Amino acid sequence: MTVLTGLNLALAEQGITVVVGKSGCGKTTLLRILAGLECMDHGEIHIPGSSQKIGMVFQEPRLMPWLTVWKNIIFGQKKDEIRQEKIQKLINTVGLTGFEKAYPNQLSGGMQQRVSLARALAYDAELILMDEPFAALDHFTREIMQQELLRIDSVSRKITVFVTHSIDEALLLGQKIVVMGKGNVRAEYDLSPYAYPRDLLSDQLINIKKSILGKL
Repeated sequence: MTVLTGLNLALAEQGITVVVGKSGCGKTTLLRILAGLECMDHGEIHIPGSSQKIGMVFQEPRLMPWLTVWKNIIFGQKKDEIRQEKIQKLINTVGLTGFEKAYPNQLSGGMQQRVSLARALAYDAELILMDEPFAALDHFTREIMQQELLRIDSVSRKITVFVTHSIDEALLLGQKIVVMGKGNVRAEYDLSPYAYPRDLLSDQLINIKKSILGKL
């Protein structure tokens, strides 16, 4: 079964590229191909940077329940790659100072996702892939995590691909929005001229939202 066909896509050079589309359009398959979890039949992928490291943040945090926050963040890293000061700085950056020795069952859903994000950043990835990471959170926590992601992005300056079903979330986060349908790109929107935080009730963003809805 062909999921993606004729797809040609360039990500925002810095910041967040948000991919939106209906269920089954190929969003998650695209992320899995970028992450190396799925093989493609044809085409090429070019990842910037020398190490070409990729970090992945899933819809569920996927933390090891028997490991502390600190040990979850460094999970998978070689001992000679671990820098104590760097890990502590990441913990501070994602707002988990004081929870270094806590276990996942002692954390809220939003805090667990912060650990997952810190783990991806600790890997020194040039590309961060996020598959609907806030979808399971309540509305209030989701808003907080959106703000946190923007704050962290302004510091880390990674290239991020963020998949979501929510057009509002795409408008709030994206430097670029990609609309997918039937395995291909239907439209792209450059939102880099719009500063953060964004007002979803502004005429410009309302018009972009209408255009996106027309493409879905």
